Amino acid sequence: MFFPGKVNVRMLRVLVGAVLLLASSQSAFSSSYEPTDAEAARFLEQATFGPTPDLIAHVKSVGFDQFLYEQFTAPMTGYPDRELFPSTATEDCPSGSVCRRDNYTMYPLQNQFFVNAIYGEDQLRQRVALALHQIFVVSGVEVTHSGRMTPYLQILDRHALGNFRNLLYDITLNPAMGSYLDMAGNSKTAPNENYAREVLQLFSIGLYRLNPDGTRQLDQNGQPIPTYDQNVINAFARVFTGWNFVPAAIPGIPDYIHPMVPTESRHDTTAKVLLRNVTLPAKQKSVKDLDDAIDNIFNDPNVGPFISKQLIQHLVTSNPSPSYVERVSTVFNNNGSGVRGDLQAVVRAILLDPDALTPSASPNQGHLRHPALFVAGFLRAFTAKSADGGGTSDGYLNPQIVTMGMDLFKPPSVFSYFSPNFGVEAPGGGSFTGPEFGVYNTSTALVRANFINTMVFSKIAVSANAPNGTSIDVSSLLPYADDLDKLLDSLNTLMMHGSMSPEMRQSIMTAVSAVSKSNSLKRVRTAVYLVATSSQYQVER
Repeated sequence: MFFPGKVNVRMLRVLVGAVLLLASSQSAFSSSYEPTDAEAARFLEQATFGPTPDLIAHVKSVGFDQFLYEQFTAPMTGYPDRELFPSTATEDCPSGSVCRRDNYTMYPLQNQFFVNAIYGEDQLRQRVALALHQIFVVSGVEVTHSGRMTPYLQILDRHALGNFRNLLYDITLNPAMGSYLDMAGNSKTAPNENYAREVLQLFSIGLYRLNPDGTRQLDQNGQPIPTYDQNVINAFARVFTGWNFVPAAIPGIPDYIHPMVPTESRHDTTAKVLLRNVTLPAKQKSVKDLDDAIDNIFNDPNVGPFISKQLIQHLVTSNPSPSYVERVSTVFNNNGSGVRGDLQAVVRAILLDPDALTPSASPNQGHLRHPALFVAGFLRAFTAKSADGGGTSDGYLNPQIVTMGMDLFKPPSVFSYFSPNFGVEAPGGGSFTGPEFGVYNTSTALVRANFINTMVFSKIAVSANAPNGTSIDVSSLLPYADDLDKLLDSLNTLMMHGSMSPEMRQSIMTAVSAVSKSNSLKRVRTAVYLVATSSQYQVER
């Protein structure tokens, strides 16, 4: 860890080593470099919802840079527009009906998410959008209509590879966010602090001033320096007064589609002192105050390291090194062409960084696959299909991840499904950051194994909510049923980017060998089950 004011030989060696590693990686993984199967698979674990055999072959052919370019320019899958419905369901949309399910719950959006994650071509955009949803939280626990949540998800998709300032501005005026964090209807007579507090604490700068490498700045007494105080929150709360929904086109159906609009008579026009003592003058109108306030947040030095670290955590590793965070936050501050907040450049920097491309045996590297990643990644690996194998999955998979501790688009609070600072104890002592372990326990661990058992040895059957059902296809592995070395080599590459330990390999070899050679399908299924339920697979390194 870096301590301001102290320099020693060990630190210099670390710095020199990082520079050499960066230089060697940039050379080794240049645009002309052809990655191995394992390298391509590992890269795809971070850049998509999971590798497939065809995608591994494609990345090997075109290289990392070209693949990212293809992803940056891929047409957006996204979420189709949905009709808005009255706040209270009418008699023609009764409880238990398809109408109630499709319009007053997250059901269609959850299904669409998994369809996008399993089959969508814009894998990187969808992966980053999910990460942004976990930072800029709106929850279906309170915004219960699918039609009201859709425009929020569309903003995340649209800006996932755009500019952070545009994302911050549009999410601020999104009606679902306005409803969730009480900016809608905020008035100068009683300014609500909710959005003002969360946009600072969770969406942009965090609680404490950071160095460019994400470590906390300390005062002369060795204490962290707060980024803001109550006075600043009060000032931002007054900035956000006067905004509300566009007048409803149909009485009783609030407009959650169009951005919120101001009512000047409800806006506080007094002077406001924002971050780092920037003062907004009195008598400014709502739009000008908002524009200046977004600029004030966006240009704060904390945004680069605060957002960069969280994106690294979601895409690559829960415990990024300070040097990794600094390299990425430097790109956030300037994409090389003088542009700040270019998320496309930031994501590229994250995925092509030496720390991302170079596997590490360190116990604090990598991250647990959270339930949505776990389910989507496994199904992608084995060509998810409908229950009868003749079509595609309908995406009705949220019930599976709910029992694993994650109800998609319905996080329990504004702090998301799990805290980015959740810690886990290391086997040899000490602790590491492990956010996804916040929803992992003895119960959810068993549910994960049961899900794999269902998919490997059975299927998710067709039902009222699952018109197609879901199954997997392991037929491509059947030729290896009698050659266990080839079978495990294939699974090791596809599912674990070649990281399977010798001990794990031998254990699986022994278990599969006990299955009769006359039952090729069971042999293959047993091997897939044992890999997918292993800790080495579930913790992606």
